Amino acid sequence: MPAIAVFLAIILYLMPGNEIPEGGANLRALRVENFPIVLILEQSQGEVKSAWLRTPAGVKQIEQLEGLSYVSESTFLSKVDQDDKDDLLWRTSFTNFEGNGVHLWVGVTSWSPKAHIYITPYEYTRWDAVPAKLLVPKGTAVYVSPAVPTYNQTDSYRGRDSYSFIYTIRMTTEGPAFVPVPDIYKQLSILLKAGIQGEFTPTKRLAYVRMLNEFNSLAQGKPPKAETLLNFQMEKIAVLSWKR
Repeated sequence: MPAIAVFLAIILYLMPGNEIPEGGANLRALRVENFPIVLILEQSQGEVKSAWLRTPAGVKQIEQLEGLSYVSESTFLSKVDQDDKDDLLWRTSFTNFEGNGVHLWVGVTSWSPKAHIYITPYEYTRWDAVPAKLLVPKGTAVYVSPAVPTYNQTDSYRGRDSYSFIYTIRMTTEGPAFVPVPDIYKQLSILLKAGIQGEFTPTKRLAYVRMLNEFNSLAQGKPPKAETLLNFQMEKIAVLSWKR
């Protein structure tokens, strides 16, 4: 184990609170109650200098968080393996001053103890300005991707002035995954249909109409199109396992 990982782990156990200022830097520990994982952030002026995920299997450095700032976290509990204990899907979000960053996803199973570590890109889109709240089943995370899939070779749009594809993420025995939830796509279809009415750029409107068709298809329980899957940029960092 790298020396700095040992140092951070020791400091974490000795810390009475969540941070210790030292030379302009501090340590922040993010935990999920009843789960044996801790995300340790070394921060300076609100920016992550180093990040480490501590698990019973050891400590894993998360280099993708460096240079970003912590934004938020959400937990999603469900039962996906062979016991009656809750399994965890944990999302923490980080961004820079331009609004670009990553979501860190950690999935933890209890029967065969593992921590599945993934990241997805994070950007602000037009969805952030939509004053609507989705009704989401327990254990389901809603992930706003940065871009519109390129259906039938349409242009891809992204950023604050564009809607983008939204994925429903659930924990599985193999880790976090895109699992379409029809009821959510019914709601998203209504919201996107309203948004299309205010779009007057022909090529962008066409891209939205094709994305709306995909929302409607998923709302009917049909499988996602290839373009939808290609647009889903979830990268596996590591899978750590330990004994019960």
